[in-house]
Amino acid sequence: MSAVRKPFQTLVLNADCRPLSTWPLSLISAEDAIHAVYRDRVNVIETWDAVFRSPSTEIKVPKVVSLRHYARIAAEPKFCRRSILLRDRFRCQYCGGKFPSHELTFDHFVPRANGGTTIWENILTACLGCNAIKAHHPAHKFKPRSRPRRPSAVELLRAGLEFLPNGLREDFGSWLYWESELER
Repeated sequence: MSAVRKPFQTLVLNADCRPLSTWPLSLISAEDAIHAVYRDRVNVIETWDAVFRSPSTEIKVPKVVSLRHYARIAAEPKFCRRSILLRDRFRCQYCGGKFPSHELTFDHFVPRANGGTTIWENILTACLGCNAIKAHHPAHKFKPRSRPRRPSAVELLRAGLEFLPNGLREDFGSWLYWESELER
C-alpha cells in the first residue's frame, strides 16, 4: 500500500447501503471519514489502496462507508431547481435539446398571467430560446414533450446516476446501482 498523496474522497451510504444522494453524490473527504470512524458514526465497507500514516499508526483510507444508524430520507423530493432539472433530465421540454443548467429556465405550463402557480405540476424546463418564443402563451399550444409532475425520491436518485462523471462511476459505480439485477 502507498501513503496518501492525493486527496481521496469517501462515498457515504445509508445504514442499508443505499446511496444517500446521487446528485450531488454523497462524498466526504477521506480525512472526515476517518474522524467519523473514530467517533463510531460509520462502518468502513471498502478501502482505497493507500494508507494514512502517523509516527505510531497506519490507517487504511476509507473508500466507502455506511452510516451506523439509518438516516431517514424524505419520501417527498424537495421542490428546488436541482430536482426539477433532474426530473426533466436537463432537457428543454419543448425542443428536446440537452443543455447545461445555466442555459435552462423554468417555464410555467399554465402561465402566471393566467393564474398558474409555481408547483411541481406546473413547472417545466425550457431553454432560453423556447421560453422566449413561448412567452406568456399556454404550454399546450407548443406541445411539450412531457407534462409537469411530481417525481418520486427514487426517480431522482436514479436520474442523478445518469449524470455522474465517468471517474466517479468507475470509483463508486458498484455501490450505486443497488437496484440492478445481478448476473447469474
